[in-house]
Amino acid sequence: MSSEALKSLGRYQIKGVLGQGAMGLVYDGHDPKLNRRVAIKTILTAKLSADAAKMAKVRFEREVRAVARLNHGNVVQVYDFGQEGDLAYIVMEFIKGKELKDFFDRNERLDLATIFRMMSELLAALDFAHEANIIHRDVKPANVMIDANGHAKLTDFGVARFTEPEGGDQMERTRVGTIVGTPSYMSPEQIQGQTLDRRTDIFSAGVILYQLLTWKKPFEGTQWALQKKIVEDDPVWPSKLVEIPVEIDRIVARALAKQAERRYQTAREFADAIKRLADGKPLEGHDDVFSKAAGQAVEPTEAEKEFWDGVKDSTDADEIELYIEQFPHGAFVAEAKKKIAALTGK
Repeated sequence: MSSEALKSLGRYQIKGVLGQGAMGLVYDGHDPKLNRRVAIKTILTAKLSADAAKMAKVRFEREVRAVARLNHGNVVQVYDFGQEGDLAYIVMEFIKGKELKDFFDRNERLDLATIFRMMSELLAALDFAHEANIIHRDVKPANVMIDANGHAKLTDFGVARFTEPEGGDQMERTRVGTIVGTPSYMSPEQIQGQTLDRRTDIFSAGVILYQLLTWKKPFEGTQWALQKKIVEDDPVWPSKLVEIPVEIDRIVARALAKQAERRYQTAREFADAIKRLADGKPLEGHDDVFSKAAGQAVEPTEAEKEFWDGVKDSTDADEIELYIEQFPHGAFVAEAKKKIAALTGK
């Protein structure tokens, strides 16, 4: 089917092309039944292998299924999906605006108040999704729409993971070791193919906050260098790059904590910290992460201490190595390395 000659998809009329999506064109459409303007994202499955075409359909179905639960003002709504000939398509809320990525591409800088508001809206969307047992897994500027009134709307739940309570639908669970997402915005656990929870999205949102503040990504480099930085290195804190209050570094440091236990535990917690700062109130509960970022000692979490207590007396170097893998910036890493060296002679 020629995209140039395309006049309709299902009941939806095609009025023009809005842009290029990740795997196909995005059309400006009209739903005559409900008399509303829609955006129609497409994938030309004829250009894909059988397996890739099947996965594209699964991704569309997943997005519809996820967003069907998320009736929230900061989530782009998805109405329908289908296939006509070689075109698989998904019908979405039309947003008059542009992607947050476009702001970065065009160097359109934002003031601090606007950054705080946009981040609060993004975090509200994430909190709503997380409470509905959905992890987005691909939070990045290209998946945040900014509408004509400057409000943020989260989109593209195509790789979302459903985290149903035990006994619920497990169909969408992703195997440990499978890496899904966009590298520059991935959490350390995501980069390493570990089991994910809502805190992976919080890390990705922290990357966006850092980028909004500094106009730079906190972690950059080629594939392996990038992965190493995300897993092991702290970024240059924003107040060192731009003239902003040093208190903002505390928020960024907690959002980008290497260990999920030291990160904000919910998106609401993250948003509350931003609101306190915006209101001129002192931050609470941020000293541990910020001190660690400055290279000072930090008390281990209960989970880390329990893990270390279980392996510290082991005569198996691999068991002790597991502690370092799980807690690469943990309080006992130096001691663990000494024990491994003593056991292996290296």
